[in-house]
Amino acid sequence: MILPVLSRVTATSPAPVSRRVLLALGTVTTAGGVAALSGCSTAGGTAQAASTTPPASTSTEAEEQAVAAVVAQVQALHTGASNLAAGTLPNGATLRVPGATARLLTRITAVHEAQLTALGSSAPTSTPTPTPTVTAEAEAGINSPGAQATAEWKTARLALTSAAGLSTAFALLLYKIAASCAANADLLRSATKGRAFSTLTVLEEAGPQEEEPGLTDAEGEALNRLLAGEHAAFYAYPLVIAHIDKARQKVAGSVWAAHRQQRDELERLLMTAGQDPVESGAAYEVAAPAGAAKAAALAATIERRLAGLATDVIAAAETPQTGATAAGFLVVSTRRQAAWSNRPVAAPGA
Repeated sequence: MILPVLSRVTATSPAPVSRRVLLALGTVTTAGGVAALSGCSTAGGTAQAASTTPPASTSTEAEEQAVAAVVAQVQALHTGASNLAAGTLPNGATLRVPGATARLLTRITAVHEAQLTALGSSAPTSTPTPTPTVTAEAEAGINSPGAQATAEWKTARLALTSAAGLSTAFALLLYKIAASCAANADLLRSATKGRAFSTLTVLEEAGPQEEEPGLTDAEGEALNRLLAGEHAAFYAYPLVIAHIDKARQKVAGSVWAAHRQQRDELERLLMTAGQDPVESGAAYEVAAPAGAAKAAALAATIERRLAGLATDVIAAAETPQTGATAAGFLVVSTRRQAAWSNRPVAAPGA
């Protein structure tokens, strides 16, 4: 199993733990009561952000072009995955695809169908239809599951790049598509025994960033909720390590270390902006998973809920840097969720 590890983070020493926060993971509770780490903010930010459709009159030419470019690539991915699942090459020849890989490709086809629906509902009516030549050219190159994996990865990079400078609703949509396509790429690489893909560096993909002003209250609150989720994840992952099968213990340990780094990054970001980072709970009560399968499911749930909190940050973002930073968390959590569950993620953070 391929499990991507770090987003754009730097390792530092763990922060001291001194008080409780009422935000934890699933069955994780504090001594003060049940705490829920959900994919939505207290105001329902994730659900609202996922369903927001900007009016066509407010769309810009840049948004139209960005959506059109991503639509062309996702159409190619949809056709490619569908053909490969059926054992058909672009030139009409047949290809023998192992059953497990064919089933994965069928699930990926459904993911891209959902993405195209989202792009169609969120894109302005004036968005130009991608030319057949562009889509056909991309489809022609998808002649194996490995080629599909590469195309998924390239589309993830394109979506990240295209999201830079767009309005919040459009950026969030493209960030989710990027996260989902990156997860598809990982799953296909794992299925074909290929070399794991690297980290997607969101800020570098978005281009040079100017110095940003301090965080708004909404940004700070959303980032603190994400930080609280990272505190809970850091506490819960040792249970995954303890109960996962030996073949994946080292990977689980690496992901645990990555969550410490992500926690520290969020703390630094908040402190640099002059805001107080929320502290870890003094204690959590976490139900021990009964076996390796339950441990993997717990890890997938941790990552899914952290992805939801990251989408809340993107929805609240007032600056490109805040949105791009949260997008890094969204992408890496979605990739881990897919790897732990061994299933594509159609709606990251949901």
